[in-house]
Amino acid sequence: MSSIFNALHIGYSGLKTSQVAIDTVGHNIANAENPYYTRQRVSIDPRTPLNTVPGDVGLGAKVTQIVRIHDEFVYKRLKDSSASSEYNQLRQDVLDQVSSYFPEIDKNGIYNGMQDYFNAWNDFAKNSDDSSLKINLAEQTRIFTSTIRETRDKLDELQKSLDDRLKTNIDEINRIGKDIAELNARINANEAGGNNANDLRDQRDKLELTLSKLIDVSVSKGELSSNTTVDSNLRESGSDYNLNIGGASFVDGATYHPIILDKTAEGSQYSSLYYERQDGEKFDITNYIKTGEVGAILSLRGSDYDQNLGKFTNGDIQNIIDELDSFANSLIVNTNNLYASHATTQMDGSTQIDPQNTLSNSDLPINEGSFYVKVYDIDGNEVAKREITLTKDMTFEDIAAQFSVNKDDNADNLSTNDIDDYLTANASNIFQISMNTDKANSGYTFAIEEKDPDNPTLFAGALGLERFLDGNDATNISLESSLDKDPTKISGNSAPVAGDNTLANSMVELQYKKVDFYINGTDKPYSTDTLGGFFRMSVTGVADVTASAHTMNETSKALLNSVVDEFDSISKVDIDEEMTNLMKYQTGYQASAKVITTIDQMIQTLLGMKQ
Repeated sequence: MSSIFNALHIGYSGLKTSQVAIDTVGHNIANAENPYYTRQRVSIDPRTPLNTVPGDVGLGAKVTQIVRIHDEFVYKRLKDSSASSEYNQLRQDVLDQVSSYFPEIDKNGIYNGMQDYFNAWNDFAKNSDDSSLKINLAEQTRIFTSTIRETRDKLDELQKSLDDRLKTNIDEINRIGKDIAELNARINANEAGGNNANDLRDQRDKLELTLSKLIDVSVSKGELSSNTTVDSNLRESGSDYNLNIGGASFVDGATYHPIILDKTAEGSQYSSLYYERQDGEKFDITNYIKTGEVGAILSLRGSDYDQNLGKFTNGDIQNIIDELDSFANSLIVNTNNLYASHATTQMDGSTQIDPQNTLSNSDLPINEGSFYVKVYDIDGNEVAKREITLTKDMTFEDIAAQFSVNKDDNADNLSTNDIDDYLTANASNIFQISMNTDKANSGYTFAIEEKDPDNPTLFAGALGLERFLDGNDATNISLESSLDKDPTKISGNSAPVAGDNTLANSMVELQYKKVDFYINGTDKPYSTDTLGGFFRMSVTGVADVTASAHTMNETSKALLNSVVDEFDSISKVDIDEEMTNLMKYQTGYQASAKVITTIDQMIQTLLGMKQ
């Protein structure tokens, strides 16, 4: 049976309910500018009534729970969009920097240097005995090659800086993982009695969102629950929690397993990402990271490290480096191959070789075919000539042996004027060809010329037998050291005859010839083009990938803004709405106070009747 004291308790329950609701509204207003705060609502239900005749008598209201208005589906899209946006933003920033290393549009940089270089050869071809033209050619060569080296160094430093940034990001990721695990322990403790740890869940969501910007994550939080009586957008996660990175469990409830950075090879300067189990077993997860800042770093720097090559086989920056190295290598090989037609007394290769290795196993860009070895007397007359044949199954020793074969090269039945009477070839650590001392003292010289200039073997160029350029790629390309010290030693003639400009003209023509470009020591050419054509293709590739990064970044930002708007419409605090609720709960509080005042008067009336 209902009593007057039940009515007093009803008023009290109204006061208490309104007070909790006002506290919640105040909490919302106080955190209105916090971008990671989720608005909260009180769920008010009637207390269990008394069952009487003629009907149930109510006992007031109670706050059953304080819930945050959170949609886990929208929040997941927000994390995914944030990860994509960070990925594309970093790629755009880095590729913009890479593009600045190739200022070809301003008539600066490598391509302009190459044009000046070939113009210097063209000037030199007009008078190959002019020392001033030799000095000019040397200077243009220095400028051209130094520009290549500097560009390569900038790309290399950028690649290293990305690796340093990777370490910083992994340190932060591990710190966040540890914080999430600690929050999970507190959330589980707070919610063990059926309460809602709303602010702690907000803190965890903040860390999740930050983590998703750094690396792609997959989160499982148990079964979702919905309460449309409070809000139609309410879809909250359960108490279970598991966060995966690269398919490996990073945070499991209150336990976390840090990501480990480790060098991929002995002496390597680059790191890969590993997941380590409790038994110490490590798993490489580098190639499973595709989004976030870390994903962008790996896509730019490279993720597949080849220990044999000592570099990455993928990555935007690595691809640009590979093409620049290929450009420099083909320039070096083809230039030196032509320069070997200059008559000299000694050719010492610059490339290390295994004398018993076959050409097919040497990883050198040497083609099957033939080249001529020619011997000139002191007056520049050709006195001997021999064709040296190359096949892929020949070893370097086999090739050297062709120089010493007793053969009548001149078909004159004389045994004293053939190539083997003038020259000795040796294949040890390097390939060497030497003029016999007595012949050299008598003014004899020799040179190497391709039998088919349009399909060269590149034997002399690949081995660096007679060099105009030193080095083997963009890191070390330079003018040959002795020519750098004394440019007057530069030669433009093939036969040792004053005024001959055959070699210089061949160098000028090189810019118009199609040559092969190789990457990663493959047997098949990566591309066949002119030097200028290949470089323009590479620079266009840089421009294209940069333009694509800009487009992707703009698209991902637009998508992120759309998701942010949707998320904010659900979870962000609306001051106008909160002020309306504040007035509503204030009125309720005043009305409940009036009920208590009325009951108090009723009690006083009862007590007065007793007197």
